[in-house]
Amino acid sequence: MKNSSKNKMKFQMCNIVLIGALSVFNAVAKEKPKPGEGDDNRPVRPNRPVLNELDNTQQRLKELLISLEITSINETELNLPKIADPISQLGKKLFFAKNLGGEQSVACVSCHHPMLGGGDDVSLSVGVSAVNEINQASHDLLGHGRFNGLNVNNLPSIPRNAPTIFNLGLNNRAMFWDGRVEMRRNNAIVTPDSIIGENGRPRADRNIPADATLAAAQARFPLNSPAEMRGDFLSTVTDDEFRAALVDRFTNMDESFVSVWPTEFNKVFGDDEVNIDRISHAIGEYERSMLFVNSPWQQYLKGDENALTDEQKAGALLFFSPTQEGGAGCSGCHQGSEFTGFRYQMAAYPQFGPGKGNESATSTSQDFGRENTTKRVEERFHFKTSSLLNVEVTGPYGHTGAYQTLEEVVRHYNNPRESINILFGMQDTSEAVNENAPFCQLPQVLDLMIKNAKTCAQLYPNAYANSVEVTDYLELARDEVVETRFALRGRRNLNDEQITRVVSFLKALTDPCVKDRNCLSPWILEENEQLAFPDNNPLKAHDRNESSL
Repeated sequence: MKNSSKNKMKFQMCNIVLIGALSVFNAVAKEKPKPGEGDDNRPVRPNRPVLNELDNTQQRLKELLISLEITSINETELNLPKIADPISQLGKKLFFAKNLGGEQSVACVSCHHPMLGGGDDVSLSVGVSAVNEINQASHDLLGHGRFNGLNVNNLPSIPRNAPTIFNLGLNNRAMFWDGRVEMRRNNAIVTPDSIIGENGRPRADRNIPADATLAAAQARFPLNSPAEMRGDFLSTVTDDEFRAALVDRFTNMDESFVSVWPTEFNKVFGDDEVNIDRISHAIGEYERSMLFVNSPWQQYLKGDENALTDEQKAGALLFFSPTQEGGAGCSGCHQGSEFTGFRYQMAAYPQFGPGKGNESATSTSQDFGRENTTKRVEERFHFKTSSLLNVEVTGPYGHTGAYQTLEEVVRHYNNPRESINILFGMQDTSEAVNENAPFCQLPQVLDLMIKNAKTCAQLYPNAYANSVEVTDYLELARDEVVETRFALRGRRNLNDEQITRVVSFLKALTDPCVKDRNCLSPWILEENEQLAFPDNNPLKAHDRNESSL
């Protein structure tokens, strides 16, 4: 207890110092960067070259990829399940099972539908107790038009954007934006249920089977989240007791839930036993079967020089070229064939929504990101670098889904502060968020404004201040006023044509299957499968127009 008190006092003192530093920093007037300056107002070094991405692009790109050892993904070496495998088929049924939701109002697919980019196509996810525009319970409505029926203004209670489940099998490092489910180098998996050792670090979660995949470990935790899937069901019991109660719904031990789930498990495991390990394993294998890498970029890496347009090749050259050579330097973080190093960066993305309850200079709706997991202040505002595979269909972007387009995302790396000002329409001496600003026109925010007859500033009064605070912190980190693990570095701004080229290249990372309903059909619970479902409560996904997804 003494150590706990000391740590708490140390943390509070650190916050006081940081808030003071931010106050001093904000007292200094900031000018907009001039042409040729980085986003921290420092001139780009005069000897830094300007990359001409249109000069001998093909040859230079080939040489660059060789030097970076970028190769195509060899699907045969990945050892991933196929969707036709019995375990994946069982996982698909469980993924669409609303009986895994505490109040039976939500399933895993509610936030991760294949036709919605493997996510839910909204900025912040809506979990339990969903309603439609006229406040009718609408649990099977996914995407736009899905509202939180528990909040007076229908605001989402989930604080972060739903990451895509596409290509989840390529991730063997960490899950969630803050990496709270993580595989260590010795293949031990640490989770929020891990015991903290004497050295202050979490130990391997003893509840996770030794041979479990990272996807299977992750699948256990949304079930326990009150906002995501649990609701108020058995709110006073432990997580283990809660999971046991869920399992009873699939074993016929609970008379209220009669099903043929034991028979389904027998087909896969050879006996009727249903337990949380088997449930999470099956869901994880369904997710890991979603391998979508057959993109124009992959074809180019395999030798088809015509798979990319000239514009996409120029964008690739910018993407992979380091900043010291005049490039965009994107591959410094988005590394390798998966376009992510699975590391944590502070890129100063906008912060809105309920946050994680972190107290700050602006409010308690802030989100300290990775710091919430590691308790290390130097990881404040750090979030996991997302993979860019199929990024064209996985928006909106950022941990809060604050950017609707890839153009906005790329422009953010030019100048985070200016991009946030543009997002909220806070230019020059503006004192109020512009209702026509991109943030207020985000589809989810606009729907909330219309439904509740509120301005976006009324719905999210702290959004701009929270976002500016994060940008201030980034600039403090660059000035070495605060210590951080990895703060976004400044670079020469890309011009409009270069931004267009980079975005064009990003779209070349799209597997055509993820935009084709027929191609995605094996991963979707079709009508005939709904009729033959193991219980009477499958999620029959549809959009706001009642069209099946």
